[in-house]
Amino acid sequence: MRARLLAASVIGCCGVVCLYLALPITGSAQAWLPLKGEGQFTYTYQNVRVRDHLNYLGNRFDAGPIRTHSQVFSFEYGLSKKLALDFDITHVTSKYEGFVSTPPHGPVDTGEYHPTFQDLHIGARYNVYNRAVTLTPFVSVVIPTHHYETKGHSAVGRDLNELQMGISAGRDLEGFIPRSYVQGRYSYAIVEDVQEFSLNRSNADWEFGHLATDRLSLRFTGVWQWTADGIDIPNIHNHPDFHELHDRASRSHFVRFGGGATFSVNRSLDLHADYNGTMAGINTHAAKGLSLGLTWRFSRGFKLGG
Repeated sequence: MRARLLAASVIGCCGVVCLYLALPITGSAQAWLPLKGEGQFTYTYQNVRVRDHLNYLGNRFDAGPIRTHSQVFSFEYGLSKKLALDFDITHVTSKYEGFVSTPPHGPVDTGEYHPTFQDLHIGARYNVYNRAVTLTPFVSVVIPTHHYETKGHSAVGRDLNELQMGISAGRDLEGFIPRSYVQGRYSYAIVEDVQEFSLNRSNADWEFGHLATDRLSLRFTGVWQWTADGIDIPNIHNHPDFHELHDRASRSHFVRFGGGATFSVNRSLDLHADYNGTMAGINTHAAKGLSLGLTWRFSRGFKLGG
């Protein structure tokens, strides 16, 4: 049962991670590691709708709706009982739907979809403590796959390199709440500067999960972000030069909550669904999204390179 709980927690985080979208997507670093020679492939599709934007005071304003379809391809592999590698790449298809009533902000705001790959994430996790509480520090890099367009409501990302460092913690709650677990993560990202702005940020996420049946697990999730510096919206109207930069250099803070479920088809295949929405924030999108996906876990018999 504990193995199923831990597997469900990993899958649940994949669903939450892909909800960042217009903001940098953080890696799915988890406290629990796969066994040596074992791992998993995860595919996640997400449909995100943005109806309002949030200014520097946290107030909503209508700048035109945005629809985004994303696909996240993730891979995880256990090199040893303490060390695991993570990899994911995201493909984004985004459309600005307010171009008729609201002036477009960038060249991609044509009312048509503009599909392209976004960023590549490569990371490593090393478990340092695995008793009542599991502690696993991690490090990862974010590398844009190419120089994509960053100006516009429907821009797919910010085209910035990052170095992320942090720690994950997890605990099986069997002694307190049967068939349940809790986990959390904190990370600090050193982000490529945009002109005079330092965009380094802190992120945290947390998850409470419960195994409702032997095949079905449920979870409640949350995400928090705080950015050290950047451009405030709508102060850009007082600084014309900032208008060209704010898509990449916004001082974005937010809190998002959501939930999801995972259904285990068999010992190797799981299906997962998650919903997440912005509860509060500044200089960001008020986004809501639904994600669907599957995870295939491979056994010890599988070896990289044959």
